[in-house]
Order: sequence, then C-alpha cells, then structure tokens
Amino acid sequence: MLFSTLFFTYVFLPLLLLCYWLVGPNRQRAQLVILMAFSLFFYAWGEPVYVFLMVGLVAVNFFFGKWCANDGESEPTLKKRLLLVLDIAINLGALGYFKYLNFVIDNINALFGSSIGNISVTMPIGISFFTFQAMSYVIDTYRGVTKVQKSYPKLLLYISFFPQLIAGPIVRYQDLEEQLEHHTWNANQINEGVFRFGLGLAKKVVIADSCLTAATKMYQSGDSKLVLAQWLAVIFYALQLYYDFSGYSDMAIGLGKIFGFDFPENFNYPFASKSVTEYWRRWHISLGTWFKDYLFYPVMNTRGIKNLSRALMKKKKRQAAKFVPTIIGLFCVWFMTGLWHGAAWNYIFWGLYYFVLLVIDLLWLDKARKKMSPKVESVFSHAYFLIATFFGMALFYFDPTTLAVTLKTKTTVMQNIGAIFGIGSEGFATIDTVSLLANYSFLLIFAAVFSLPVIPTLWKKLTGSGYITPAAGRIIKTLTALILIGIATVRMAGQTYSPFLYFRF
Repeated sequence: MLFSTLFFTYVFLPLLLLCYWLVGPNRQRAQLVILMAFSLFFYAWGEPVYVFLMVGLVAVNFFFGKWCANDGESEPTLKKRLLLVLDIAINLGALGYFKYLNFVIDNINALFGSSIGNISVTMPIGISFFTFQAMSYVIDTYRGVTKVQKSYPKLLLYISFFPQLIAGPIVRYQDLEEQLEHHTWNANQINEGVFRFGLGLAKKVVIADSCLTAATKMYQSGDSKLVLAQWLAVIFYALQLYYDFSGYSDMAIGLGKIFGFDFPENFNYPFASKSVTEYWRRWHISLGTWFKDYLFYPVMNTRGIKNLSRALMKKKKRQAAKFVPTIIGLFCVWFMTGLWHGAAWNYIFWGLYYFVLLVIDLLWLDKARKKMSPKVESVFSHAYFLIATFFGMALFYFDPTTLAVTLKTKTTVMQNIGAIFGIGSEGFATIDTVSLLANYSFLLIFAAVFSLPVIPTLWKKLTGSGYITPAAGRIIKTLTALILIGIATVRMAGQTYSPFLYFRF
C-alpha cells in the first residue's frame, strides 16, 4: 500500500484513526494492538505472502535478542558472540536470497561462461529496511545498549509499524523503547504530524512526480546524445529523488507523530551542503548512522586494524596511522552502502565513487578550503559539491543490472554518462530541448529553491520575533496541511500509479 493513494488517505488512515482514538488514551495496550494489526494489513495489502516472512524474521530476532542479551557481564561469552553471528547471518541470508541471488548468478555466468538459471523470486518491499532494524535490535541487546523486549507483539510493532516499514527512516529500537513501554500522545504532536504528512504528500505527488515527467521528457528529447538534455535529465532526477524520498520520510515522521511516536529526522536539506562529507550527514541520515555504528566503528575496532595502526606508529608514519584505518573503514561502509541500494554494478560503482570523494575530502580538500578566502571557498565548495553530486546521481539514473550488461551496452550506459561531459555527444542542445526547458523552468526553479532551507529559516524568524504566536502557528500549520492534502488529492485522482523510488532499493 502506498501513502500517495486515495485509498490510504481517505479509507485506511481514517479507519485506523477512528479505531485508535475510540479506544482512548487510557488503554495503551489496546492502541498498540490496533496499530500492529493495521500495520500487518498495510504490508499484506501489497505483500500477502511475504508478510509471513517478516513476522517470522521478527520471531527469530525476538529469541536471539533474549539469547544474546548482555546480562551485565563485562565481556559477552563465546556462546553469545556465536549466537549474534548466527542471527546476523540469518538476517543477511534472507536479504541476500531475495535481493542478490540472481545478481550473483548473472555475474557467475558472465565470468565463467556458465548457464545457471535465475531463481524466480520477487524481492519483498522494505526488506532492506526491516532486516536492518531487526539486526540493530539484537546487536544493541548484545551490547547492553537496550533492554530485551519481553513482549513479542511490541517487538513486532516496532519493526512492522507501517509509517517506516517499507522505506524508512531506519528507526533504532532504542529510539522507540521508552515510547513503546509508556505510550502517550497529545494535540501538539497531532498538529505537527498532520502538517508533516501533508508536506510530505505534496512533495511526493506534486513535485517529485512532476520532476519525473520532466526528467523522462528531457532524456527522450536528447536521445541520450545531447549535453544539455543529459544534464537536465539528471538534475530533474536528482530533485525527484530528493522530494520523493524526503517526502516519504516526512509522511512517515508525520504519521508517527499522529499516533504518538517520534521518529528521528532522515533529511536535513542536503543540497544546502558545501561538501560531500556534509551532504552525507544530511541525506538519508538514518542509513548513514546505521552503517557508522554497526559497520564503521566495528571495523575500526577489529584486531587487524588496531595492529595495523600500531605498526604504522612504530615506523613513525603518524599520518598513515591516522588516516589509513579510517580509509579502510570508509571503503567497507561505502562498498556496502552501494550494494545495499541495489543488486547492480552501477550501485556498487556509485558507492565506491563516494568513497573516493570522501577520501579526497579527508586528505586534501579540507586543508585546501582553509587556505582560501571565505568568498572563494564558498563558491568553490558549492560548485564542486553540486557537480560531484549530480554526476553521482547519473550513476543512479543510468542503471545497468550487472557488469555483463554494462560491458555489452557501451552505446547506451557509457554514452549516457559520457554525454554529460560532451564525450560522444551530437551537440549541446536542440530546439526541442530548449523548448522543454522553457516549459519546465518554473518547476526547476521552484524545486531547486525549496530544496534549500528557505521556509524553516523564514518560519524561525517569524515565530522568534513574535509575529506568529504558538496558537497562530498551529492554525497556520493545520490550514497549510489541509491545502497541501487537497492539492495532492487532485493530483492523485488524475494520475497513474507512481511508486516511491526507494522501493526499488
């Protein structure tokens, strides 16, 4: 089920709210049961079979959470370490089977000339998200960061809660632990939740879907051979991806607030960044912090990395001892980040591309920026960041499925990327491309401007100066949400099926 449908907005959500609020705030257990039942129905609507997979994985992690939990001992026993490894293997095994098995088979066939047949399997929606949430719960109980959840229904609700189930944000159990045990909600939460939901719905249905149309027409107008058409297609795609995914996150956060749950933010205006490093602190924040806490730091704390660092220090290579372990950790994170996004080589290349950019930031650019004047540094940083980011988006936009396909389709995939820089292109633009740019110029300007923190800055000034009181602010947000939902409803009524982009990842 999609948030951006009339059925969800005007049937599923009102029915859930009616059941949830009729129960009343004094019967918290009943409210949580209602949320769990509706969440399972929400997932079963699109995945009637795979809902049992999710329920089963939650059960597996429920028991492993008990078995692996740190009971106060300073060092977990060998048995618990082995159980943790087994739990991670089960979760990654499920993810690998559904998401990566055919990718592995295709590449084995390409490398060895074999003819192994593909497995007929459909990837369950959201499996990349709920397996990561399940693993983080068990790892945190093993570390002693969180207490064991003794109620299977509550753990099932944590993982299956419909707002964040199929496209994040990746919510840690520790973020909801207290809220599950002592569940409350109030009018301010509901007001803010409705506003965030309306904002996210408008981002998706009005802006993201319009950018999709523009990107498709730009690409078709250039027939993959015009520089301007390629750049405009990638730029509109980048804006579509941002508004699509941040819109989903806004809706998830808003729905959580309506039902009394506070989810962590997932986007913080990433296109306002001045470096690639800053960008990845603002884009898909929950995924970045997940990999930092569960991959980067564990890699940095391995015996091999520590021995390497000590060996370099003994050789008086202090700079190498400082940076080499970090670079190894970054490589592991970004290889896995690319792979997490999809079973295709372009995603792996995309991850390694950002690994290289982050290493460049770490070793050279940070130092170079400090030597520049403030104005030169600002212009250089923004220009470098935007060019690097949009080229990174091109690796997403032009997506072969395997290395074999990449090598066989040099006239399409490689030409698409090359044409961005004029390599193999047939010109800069045609009258059709210029005409399309004129038609979509308002959308481009509007989407670009509001991808920056314009509204939050203005709102902060108005509320901080006293022009808008808290009561007036709530009224304004409610009216704005109703207007945005109304506009989105008109668009939903007249458009075809348009899934969220991150469903494919």
